[in-house]
Amino acid sequence: MKNQKYPFVSPKSFLDPLFRENGDLYAPWRYKEIVRDCYSISKTCNTSYMDVVQMTPRERDYIIEFIVEDHDRLQEEMENRKKQYN
Repeated sequence: MKNQKYPFVSPKSFLDPLFRENGDLYAPWRYKEIVRDCYSISKTCNTSYMDVVQMTPRERDYIIEFIVEDHDRLQEEMENRKKQYN
């Protein structure tokens, strides 16, 4: 996340900007992203939403990464099987 208005901002920084590059407020957008991540993990892993909320951000990032890897692997397997049967 590169932001010219706020050079101190980085993905690892706790100093979040007040506004996004397009002028929208940052906090509501970020909150929605966190909720979306928690919902996706809860839905995919069959876990309660409240358990996911209690995870650390690092754990959520890892789980989302694993979900994406699994999805990509399954997609690749499906494409290979389609090629086998055609």
